[in-house]
Amino acid sequence: MPKAPIEATFSNRGDALPAISRYLDRVGAQLSLPPGVLTDLRIAIDEVVTNILSYAWPDDAPHDLTIRCRLLESRLETTIEDDGVAYDPLLTAAPDVEVPLAERQVGGLGVHFVRNLMSGVAYERVAGRNRLTLTQDLETAK
Repeated sequence: MPKAPIEATFSNRGDALPAISRYLDRVGAQLSLPPGVLTDLRIAIDEVVTNILSYAWPDDAPHDLTIRCRLLESRLETTIEDDGVAYDPLLTAAPDVEVPLAERQVGGLGVHFVRNLMSGVAYERVAGRNRLTLTQDLETAK
């Protein structure tokens, strides 16, 4: 039976990243997540949220982002929503990791990491909000 989602909303002001880290501590404890699953989730969330905080809002007004984690059978589903400009990170071309560092183009590596850490990544625009859903298969997790 699925457990109730654990949800929290964070401001684009102040200490969003430390507050999100505390939220993930709570999620890990309440959902009894394996350490590897929680570590991968932390890396993915840090990448996604850092990009949201850096690029989602063209103004200096207060905005929010919401993170929701829930267990669905044998997978963890994490949804990140923000009220920023529409942006689908999955349209970013995968970087060529075979090219030497000095010759690589800037950008896209974070999305590449998120895709490789998660079992699935999906984007949709819903009611004026970006919604990125990350899934992790707990049966195959390290």
